[in-house]
Amino acid sequence: MTGRINYTPEPEQQLQDLDDWITKAASAEIAQQFVSAILDHIDGILVFPLAGRARDDVRPGMRTTTFRKRTLVAYEVDEASGELVVNILGVLHGGQDWESALGEDPGDSEAGR
Repeated sequence: MTGRINYTPEPEQQLQDLDDWITKAASAEIAQQFVSAILDHIDGILVFPLAGRARDDVRPGMRTTTFRKRTLVAYEVDEASGELVVNILGVLHGGQDWESALGEDPGDSEAGR
């Protein structure tokens, strides 16, 4: 299926932070290879966008997939315009509290109404 990937600012920063951390811990080459592999994995979401696990309990419309068991990719699928758009919401690695980081913004919740 064709479509496009849209990165929100948060995952762009998360990928940069991960690259920086791996560069310090190992090398720039290893960091570049790992982040490139994550980006390839994210590109693959376009093939089966609904294959990720639905996580409406955390945020309505959010789905998650993992990369190499330790990196979580959170995304939304938007087909409202007739074009498949996958919005990447977060890329979190190694046990980060992703549910809090990606949960609904309290200002967006209608639960209190």
